[in-house]
Amino acid sequence: MTDCTSPAQPAPVRLDPLKPQGIHFWAKTTLAGAPGVSVYEHMLNVGRVAQCLAQTAPELLGRFHILDSQVGALAALHDLGKISPGFQRKCAAWLLANGLVEIDRNNCWDTGTEPNHARVTHAAVQRFLAAKGMPSKSAACIAAFLGAHHGRIQLAPSSRPSSAGGISEDRSGIDWEKERDQAAESILSVLAPDLSGVRMTDTDPALWWLAGLTTVSDWIGSDERHFPAEGGMDDARRMAQALATVKDIGFGTPMIVPNLGFAELFGPSAGSQPNDMQVRARELIQGPGVYVIEAPMGMGKTEAALWAAYELLTAGKARGIYFALPTQATSNRIHLRMNDFVNRVSPEAGASRLIHGNSWLTQKVPSLLPAKSEESQDGDARLGADWFASTKRSLLAPFGVGTVDQALLGVVAAKHFFVRRFALAGKVVILDEIHSYDLYTGTLIDQLVGVLKGLGCTVIVLSATLTAKRRQQLVPLESDAAMDPVIIKRPLISGDPEGSRPVMASALPPKAKTVKTTFLTTESALGRAIDLAARGGVVLWICNTVGSAQGQYQRIAHEADSRFKVGLLHSRFPFWRREELEDEWMKRLGKSGETRCGCILVPKGCTSPMRALVWS
Repeated sequence: MTDCTSPAQPAPVRLDPLKPQGIHFWAKTTLAGAPGVSVYEHMLNVGRVAQCLAQTAPELLGRFHILDSQVGALAALHDLGKISPGFQRKCAAWLLANGLVEIDRNNCWDTGTEPNHARVTHAAVQRFLAAKGMPSKSAACIAAFLGAHHGRIQLAPSSRPSSAGGISEDRSGIDWEKERDQAAESILSVLAPDLSGVRMTDTDPALWWLAGLTTVSDWIGSDERHFPAEGGMDDARRMAQALATVKDIGFGTPMIVPNLGFAELFGPSAGSQPNDMQVRARELIQGPGVYVIEAPMGMGKTEAALWAAYELLTAGKARGIYFALPTQATSNRIHLRMNDFVNRVSPEAGASRLIHGNSWLTQKVPSLLPAKSEESQDGDARLGADWFASTKRSLLAPFGVGTVDQALLGVVAAKHFFVRRFALAGKVVILDEIHSYDLYTGTLIDQLVGVLKGLGCTVIVLSATLTAKRRQQLVPLESDAAMDPVIIKRPLISGDPEGSRPVMASALPPKAKTVKTTFLTTESALGRAIDLAARGGVVLWICNTVGSAQGQYQRIAHEADSRFKVGLLHSRFPFWRREELEDEWMKRLGKSGETRCGCILVPKGCTSPMRALVWS
């Protein structure tokens, strides 16, 4: 056995004479396990995809002061670390073809070299960009995000990966550092001759937008249906394939039907004319920034936010919508309304996407990139297929609805947090029921709002019972005490537009409604409810626990004796059954009132669907 501390003399490397750049460094293997597309080709594939993705967001390129060609070049460098013995040795056929089997074994490449190519990328790119004239801090930050394209920040092994692990890469007859530099130079000569003017710091929103874009581009560029594992594309075909793939997936700003009025956007259920609060919101929300709409339930805050979003989409000031809610139940209901809205404003975009822990049970749309078999996909492609699946794609799709935690994962140390930032950049992000969050979640919401502002988003916060202190945290206005008390009465729209002073506008309150409160014993209330339902009335009997709801339902159903419909709704039903029940009762008691008649519904608590019924 050869001692790893006494390496043998390097054997001559057999180079492929048909490849003028020398040895073929593989990036992907074929189904047969042979070396496939080269590192250089794969980097160009990903770079062209990144360039095409960047071209779909010219407003973000302008905001971040970067060119699409520079984005493509930086993204392309993400796999530069694959030109290293620790990665190349993973293909036995490559070692055999290049006469490196003994050198691999004798020099302990399995333990003495860096196996994580992302770490090598971090070190190699940082050194290369600094040598090309980029400021050292920018080079370090950019190299870090390129090394993070598999989801997490990687610590570079050293500034010169050739000395990593105490075993030199050079004991192979290959100058690995020179090969990496030549590949990087070739990338720049094709995509972007000059990167020295690119400036980014660790607090720059552009840095993590680029990190997310790079990762998504890598997933797309690793899909063998679009970029074959065997390689062989020329650059003209590569660019055409990247353009076609990005278009087919559905990235970019959706086509919006112009000049739609309020009634055309929301249908007859919202009324033929907007109320004063909705008009004021549309007038105030004119571009990126943070806005708060405070109004009582049932006044149309959702329509106000979507109407403002529509105006921003038609003006080219937004590239999509993400509607975030606190629970799965509220997300499911808004998703149905959002679908109607999207069908009216952008029929070509298809349905909006739903995202939360159980959304896979309700989604009926295909994924952006359907997964292939495990045997035919590398890790990058499998990750991409997972993210592009219908259970996760709403953040990436132009129109999405989901729970707020999906957006909050963009501001915590979660894997691929920067992909979520990329997905939300430039969109209208609506945060509903903001008053319902606890201190911990509320603190994360504040962080999220700050991140979204930097990404050119329009953040619209909706609430019925927001406190003045909480409003001040979201939109820093002058002290409420110093303002005219008439102005700060709800309905109230507050805003912190980007590049302008904060603004505030009140609106006419809804017409007063008289609500009569009567205190009855349980027996008296039960008798009155049954009598009302028998005469065609609609009764909502709200209980505060699932057990009490089940008990009251059984008692009411027994007393009703099939004279009228009695329903039960709580969270312990199987998901599919709860969906059926919610659909049934929304049709019966919702705004349309398709089958409204005498009935009693017994829900546990006043969940979002029930609030919709109460205020309809």
